[in-house]
Amino acid sequence: MAGMPAAAPPAAGRPVAVFDLDGTLLRGDTTVEFIRGLILRSPYRTAAALLMAPLLGPFFFMPLTRRNAITVLLWIATVGLPPRRIQALVRRFAAAHAAEGNQIKDVLDRLHAHLAAGDRVVIATGCADWLATAVCRALDLDTVEIVAARLRQGRTFVAPSRDCGMWNALPTSTGVMSFGLEKLRRLAAAGITFPVAYAYTDSATDLPLLLAATRRHVVEPSPRHLRRIRAVAGPEVAVLRSSR
Repeated sequence: MAGMPAAAPPAAGRPVAVFDLDGTLLRGDTTVEFIRGLILRSPYRTAAALLMAPLLGPFFFMPLTRRNAITVLLWIATVGLPPRRIQALVRRFAAAHAAEGNQIKDVLDRLHAHLAAGDRVVIATGCADWLATAVCRALDLDTVEIVAARLRQGRTFVAPSRDCGMWNALPTSTGVMSFGLEKLRRLAAAGITFPVAYAYTDSATDLPLLLAATRRHVVEPSPRHLRRIRAVAGPEVAVLRSSR
């Protein structure tokens, strides 16, 4: 893990609390579930995705090509849909995805506690910015900063922009180091200095973020991810398990 920021007292000013979205505030993978839902709405899109599956399958196992596979599926899911229709589908999905039964309440309570204390709260996610914004709005988190994938909307489909490094941060589209280090780069571009005071995530893919935080929290981790996190970040990482 050479080159990662070492934990130290937070920089001057308001404490910064960084939260991941998927598996931390909400259960499930927001982007994957959105794409899957759009594809399954149409038998034609479902058939196209099934026809492409044998070709795309191997690409999901290669870090350098996974984002391309995701892009193809996103194109299949949205091709031919006018922008207003996509926006309506995003709002409908966000409302369902952010429903109470899918929320990790204890972590959302912590987020609200940070806001009440005057901390700077940032949600850093590999989810597309327009999708993450809609989900956060459905969670009544309109005032929270969001660092997410920047995508451009074409005439008939949504695709990553050329400078969209955060698209590599999708959990299914890259390796561990690219995911975490890219997230730090995007946070730094948003004017955040390291170390941050608090970091919350569910996955070892965010190890660079945890190492760049003074207080480290991992949310309902799998045993494998917890072993990896504690092997690198140490036993002082706090494990949060939802009681609701």
